[in-house]
Amino acid sequence: MENVNWFPLKQTLDVMTLELALILFIPLIVGLIVKFSLARIIKLPNNISNFVSTIVFLLIFYKMIIWILG
Repeated sequence: MENVNWFPLKQTLDVMTLELALILFIPLIVGLIVKFSLARIIKLPNNISNFVSTIVFLLIFYKMIIWILG
């Protein structure tokens, strides 16, 4: 069985991996920071802080997709 040369695809795979990481991890981290700050520092109830952090996550997720793929 032959070895496959992946070198021509390395640049493309690196860029795709970086884009996927940016699209997923930045909104997740920001959403968790918002959740922590609303629940622990401001002392909002969990259901309100979950709702707000979900909205923030989805908004930043959308903006990251538009920024990276647009």
